[in-house]
Amino acid sequence: MSLGRGNGMPDKNKFTMIPIKRTDVFQTIIQHITNFLDSKQIKPGERLPSERELASMLNVSRTSVRQALKVLESSGRIETRVGSGTFLAEPPAVSLSDTHSLERLIEGGVTKEFLRNLIVARTSIERAIFEDYAWRANKSGINQLRELIELNREKFSCQDCDDDDSALDLSFEKKVARLGGNPILINMQEQLHHLWVLAWRQYGFTPEQTEVLHEEHLAILDALAAKNSARVADLIVQHVDKEID
Repeated sequence: MSLGRGNGMPDKNKFTMIPIKRTDVFQTIIQHITNFLDSKQIKPGERLPSERELASMLNVSRTSVRQALKVLESSGRIETRVGSGTFLAEPPAVSLSDTHSLERLIEGGVTKEFLRNLIVARTSIERAIFEDYAWRANKSGINQLRELIELNREKFSCQDCDDDDSALDLSFEKKVARLGGNPILINMQEQLHHLWVLAWRQYGFTPEQTEVLHEEHLAILDALAAKNSARVADLIVQHVDKEID
């Protein structure tokens, strides 16, 4: 089968998706979809085929497709709009590194030491992003963040969603970075988010329960609304710096 352009419909003259038979299904799904995105058959802002359509084309489960899409979303390649679908994201204004070079860091496996180093790196970037935005937060941005938190709560409370997806959702942090508007920090965050999701999935453990993350997001939002940068910094550090079992 093949993927059409924008409307999610098959087109025999377009990019061909070959059903997956290898054992490394998760990574292979990511590669297939990445190849499709790189083929330039859809433009930024256009919709990808649905999870169900992709699963049928690749002969894999919807859960595997959903997990692969989550990784691509964390790296900034795609964006999910609740109730509308998944869309090709606008390319970042600045590209600082190759995502594939980061992936090579975990080719030999993910250890507790690697995760601790990853936590340190992500904590530094998120703190810089959130402290910077705390000074410029306005009513419009706060309302957008509050709406996103509520949408995520509804999204991940549905029966069809699994805990792994919700516990590794980074859309709140990504939205704050976008509102802050620093292209260098945005790009660095995207790279770390991509590695974060891949590493925790490979480790086979998620750092926190969905309900806890939801409450932490609300507390961070309240601190942002109050423009309390010191409180924001403390909360985001606590939010990212989790115990590793």
